[in-house]
Amino acid sequence: MEVQLEDPAQEIKRLRRCINDLTSLLALPAIWRGSEPSQIVQTLLDVLFRMLSLDFAYARLSDAFGVMPVEILRVAEDSKINLSAEEVRNMLGDPLAAYAQGSLPQIRNQLAIEGIAIVPAQLGVHGEIGVIVLGSNRTGFPEKTESLLLTVAANEASIGLQEARLLSEQKRISAELNAENQMWPVLTEAEIDRARPYGRVRRVEIGEILYRPGEVGRPCFVLLSVSLEIVQPTINGERLVTILRPGMFTGEAGSIAGQRTVVQARVIQAGEILEVRPEDLRTLVAHDASLSEILLRAFMLRRLMLIDRQLGNVVVVGSQHSADTLRLREFLSRNGHPFSYIDLDMDDAYRNLLDRFGIAVSEIPIVMGNDGTMVLRNPSTSQLADSLGLNDNIDNSSLHDLIIVGAGPAGLAAAVYAASEGIDALVIESHAPGGQAGSSSKIENYLGFPTGVSGQELATSATKQAQKFGAKMALARAIVQLRCQHRPYELVMNDGTVFFARTIVIATGAWYKKPTAVNLDRFVGHGIHYGATFLEAQLCEGEEVIVVGGGNSAGQAAVFLSQHARKVYMLVRAATLSESMSHYLIARISGNPSIELLCNSELADLEGESALEKVSWVNKLNGEVRSVNAHHLFIMAGASPNTSWLRGRVALDEKGFILTGRDLPPVVDPDRSPLWPLSRPPFMLESSLPGVFAVGDVRAGSVKRVASAVGEGAISVSMVHRALAEL
Repeated sequence: MEVQLEDPAQEIKRLRRCINDLTSLLALPAIWRGSEPSQIVQTLLDVLFRMLSLDFAYARLSDAFGVMPVEILRVAEDSKINLSAEEVRNMLGDPLAAYAQGSLPQIRNQLAIEGIAIVPAQLGVHGEIGVIVLGSNRTGFPEKTESLLLTVAANEASIGLQEARLLSEQKRISAELNAENQMWPVLTEAEIDRARPYGRVRRVEIGEILYRPGEVGRPCFVLLSVSLEIVQPTINGERLVTILRPGMFTGEAGSIAGQRTVVQARVIQAGEILEVRPEDLRTLVAHDASLSEILLRAFMLRRLMLIDRQLGNVVVVGSQHSADTLRLREFLSRNGHPFSYIDLDMDDAYRNLLDRFGIAVSEIPIVMGNDGTMVLRNPSTSQLADSLGLNDNIDNSSLHDLIIVGAGPAGLAAAVYAASEGIDALVIESHAPGGQAGSSSKIENYLGFPTGVSGQELATSATKQAQKFGAKMALARAIVQLRCQHRPYELVMNDGTVFFARTIVIATGAWYKKPTAVNLDRFVGHGIHYGATFLEAQLCEGEEVIVVGGGNSAGQAAVFLSQHARKVYMLVRAATLSESMSHYLIARISGNPSIELLCNSELADLEGESALEKVSWVNKLNGEVRSVNAHHLFIMAGASPNTSWLRGRVALDEKGFILTGRDLPPVVDPDRSPLWPLSRPPFMLESSLPGVFAVGDVRAGSVKRVASAVGEGAISVSMVHRALAEL
C-alpha cells in the first residue's frame, strides 16, 4: 500500500504550530505554581480547548485530595455537536464511571459514535486517575500532532498536580501546627454539610444575643452567613475575646461538659446559623471522627486561651501566704476553670478596699463573679463548685448503670470505655480530675508520649474524652458511706446527697503518707505541699526546697522544681533509689547539680511562726542533724489508701487496700467485711461485694504506675458488662 505524503508546506506549518503549542504546555507548571488541583484541571482544559479547536472538553479528576471528584466542562458556542452542557455531563457520567473499572475499549467505541475522543491520563505518582474527554467531529481525531499535545498535557498536568498535592499537604500541616488556626478553624462546605443533619438552620438579626455568661445547655452554633462578637461582660464593661466569621463555630470545653457559659455571643452581621443542641453535638462528635477532632481540639484550645488570658467568669482575691487562697487557686487550675487572680500583697488598692469594708483575714480569699453577681468569703471547694455551676448537669435522682468513685487515671479510663460502650456512667471526684498523677509535673514513661506529659494535661484530655462520649462528672463531692444491704447500691455524699448505682468502680487511689516524726498539719497550706505543679513552682522561684520521698512522683517533682528553685534537697528513707524509682529518673537526678540526694534521711523538725521557715532532718546511719532555711516542703512518701468509708463493706488487707478477685480470702472476719455471697467466683477486679470493682492504686497488689491504672480501668468495664447482665 502506497502512503500518500502530505503537502510539505502544510506539514511544516503543522509542525510549527505543534512547537508553539508544546512551548505553551511546557510553560503551564510555572503558571500553576501554588494552584489548587481544580484550578490546574480547569487551566489545562482551557488551553487544550483553544489549541485543538474542540466542540467541547470534559475532564474528571479522581477523589485524591479529600474532596468529591473534580469535573470541568467547556462547550464551544458554535459547537457542531448539538448537545447542551447538562446533556454532555449526563451522557459521560456512566461511561466514565465504567472507565474507572477498566472498560476502556467499549467506552472508546461508544463515544466514537458521537464523534467524541477519550484520553485517559495517569496523573501523579499516587495513583490519581485523570480522564480527559475531547469533543470533535473531525475524521481521525485526534491526529498524531494532537495526540502528542495531549500526552505532553497529561505529563505536565501530572507535575502540576503532584506539586499541588504537596503544597496542599504542607498547608494542612502548617495549619495544624498553628494553634490560632486550630483554635478558630473555618469549616469547609463539605464539613458543614455533614453537620447539618444534627441541627436546624435559623435566621438571626444584628444585636441578637445567642447566649450570656452563666447559661447552661446552650447549643453550639455553626455560622453559615453570620458574624458574631464574643465578649466577656465585666463590671468595667466588655472585654473582646474574638470575632467569629462564616464557617466558624461557637463553644469551648464547657460545651461538652454541660457547664455554664463564661462568655457572651452577640450577632454583628445578620444571616443564617446552624443550631446544634448539646445532646446532638455529643452524637455528632461520637459519629463523625473528622469533625470530632476539629471540634474537640478547638474547644480545648479555647479553654486554655481563656485560662491563659484570665478571661474566666470569676476573680479570686487573696494572698500567696494564705493556705485557703492556694487551695482555691489549685482547685480552679486543676479543674481547668479560667479565673483572674489578684494578690493582696501586690495590690494596695484592693487591700485598702477590703480593709475599709471590714473583711477579716479569716474571710480571705474573696471569690467574686466578674460581673458583680457573686461574692463568696473563703468558700469551701464544694461551695465554689456549686456557685460556678460545675455540677449543674448532675441528676441525683437517676439510677446509674455505673458510678465511678475517683477521677484518677484508673477512674477516667473506666469512664471513657464505659461511656463509649453505651453505659450510663457517672464519675464522682472529691477534688479534681487526675488524682495523685494529676499533681505530677511530668510523666515521661507513659506509652505514646516520648517527650513526656504533665499529669494535668493527661487528666484534662481524658476528662474531655469521657465527656465526649457522654460520661458525667460530679466535682468537689466526697463519698462518706456505701449502703450495700440491697441493690441498687446507695452512695452517700458529704452533703447528704444519695446516688444510686447498679455497679460501682472504686478508683479512689491513695494519699501520700504523712511523716509522724513532725507536726505537718501546722504548716499545711503555709509551706507544706502534696503536689508539684506550675502553681507551686511559681512560689519556689529562686528558693531552697525539700522533697520527701523516693518514688517516681518524688523524682519527677525534684527534677521539675530544680528548674525553678535554687536548690532541691531530696530526702529518702531507703539506702538507694533503685528499688522504688525508674532508672531514667535516677540518672536524671544524679546528673542534676541543683539536686542534692540524701538517702537514709528523714524529717526531724519544722520551725516557723505563721508559715514554714526552717526544716531539719536526721541521717539514720550516723545521727547527724542538718537544717536549712526553707519555706516549701513537698511530701511524696509512701501511700495510704482512701478506703475509710469502705471498712466493714468490702474486704481490705492489713494496710487498708481493697482485696479483689483471687486475692479474696476464702474466709473473712465478719467484723471486717462480709463473705462472698454468690455461687460464682468473683471476677478479676471484683471486690467481696458483687458488682463493686476496685482499680488503680486503691487495689491491693496494684503496680502503682499510671499505665497499669489505665489498663485496670479499661479492663473493669468488661467486668461491669457481665455484672449488669446478671441483673
